[in-house]
Amino acid sequence: MADPTILGIHVLDIILFIGEIILTIAMARLTYGLVRKALDLNVGKKRSKITASFFQYIVLSIGVAYGVLFVLELDMAALAASLGIAGIAVAFSSQQVIQNFVAGLMVSLEHRVQLEDWVGMADIPTNQPARVVELTLTKTILRDTSGNLIIVPNNLLVTSMVVNYTQAGFVRVDIPFPLPIGADRKQVEKIINDVIDEHPKVLPNVQKEEEGAILSILRLPKIKRLFDNKLNMDQFKPQVLLLEVTTMRTILNVRIWIREVQYRDRIVSEILTKVLDELDHQGIKPN
Repeated sequence: MADPTILGIHVLDIILFIGEIILTIAMARLTYGLVRKALDLNVGKKRSKITASFFQYIVLSIGVAYGVLFVLELDMAALAASLGIAGIAVAFSSQQVIQNFVAGLMVSLEHRVQLEDWVGMADIPTNQPARVVELTLTKTILRDTSGNLIIVPNNLLVTSMVVNYTQAGFVRVDIPFPLPIGADRKQVEKIINDVIDEHPKVLPNVQKEEEGAILSILRLPKIKRLFDNKLNMDQFKPQVLLLEVTTMRTILNVRIWIREVQYRDRIVSEILTKVLDELDHQGIKPN
């Protein structure tokens, strides 16, 4: 009695191949864990994840190649020729996977986004800044400021508009503030400026190390063009501008620059709270 086969391959070889693939996946995961354990404290989580993923893919590639060539003993040239139309159909059906794979390679080579970067995308449903927590060849995993995990196909990182707050180095925040009725505008503006000048998270109120990091970012050619080659911190000084003036109300626009977009809401809240407290202390009632 002939040995049972599936598509011309012995059943025993198929079972061995499945076992070998399972063992390969286990070895790849073990390799990832060991590399992370060895490098996390020495080079940081960001580089550790990239290195661990690289070795994980190498183990997977070697394991799959070994299984196909030496366990199943497939002739790849003959297999490719025999697939014919079926192979073309499979290629079309997996077009999205291929696009995400190619996009993943482009993102990795261009460093469009990297691990631990804070980014913003129109496709993020919560419309909040999100941190890149995992990068693979087909998808990118983000965690927004509310703790939601968002899985983004890599194709979207190439075809959609992505704002990378981390690589930009700083972000402008505009805070509308209604001028209290009957209040002296100059007095209110002074209160606002005094409060902002004391906040340690608002530029240019940063430590020397951060100031050096910002100046390094400003020296990048694409950033220098945006700021007319100004390599100083004066351009980040807070401003209180008139946003709207009508017979019914006057709206001020408080413009500040911050480094850490993930704390934007907290920084705005702290500034507004202190401004309101100071207005109340000076007998000025908000609208």
